Amino acid sequence: MSQIVEVGPAHAAVLAAMHGLVFPHEPWNEAAFATLLQQPGALALIQGQDGFLLLRAVLDEAEILTLGVLEKRRGIGGALLHEGLCRLRAGAVRVVHLEVAASNAPARALYEKQGFMQSGLRKAYYHDGGDALMLCLKLDPPGGPS
Repeated sequence: MSQIVEVGPAHAAVLAAMHGLVFPHEPWNEAAFATLLQQPGALALIQGQDGFLLLRAVLDEAEILTLGVLEKRRGIGGALLHEGLCRLRAGAVRVVHLEVAASNAPARALYEKQGFMQSGLRKAYYHDGGDALMLCLKLDPPGGPS
């Protein structure tokens, strides 16, 4: 398994290509990634050509904007999520939010394994009419709970 590295706007095309493979019905283009990666608090991680994670932090809260892996069941999503959460924790983020398709059982299991809890529901959120679960995770500060 390749190393997880942080990337910036120069990798927008790579991220867009990977996103298009993982999410062919809702691909983000290169310009969208470039714009997001120029924003304060944006963090993008990739693991070779196998997976990516895009987060955005504002003060002590963050949002997982997108997470995708090209080959399922190899631990790539878990490794990216773990690394992203470690970086957020080190950056003084205390709460992480995300939305996930209610029908996406593997993604839901991944987030639940990391301790995310449902905080809400967005009915008919996706283009296909599917619902989105809103999930939240409270992070302990580095070194444990305060």
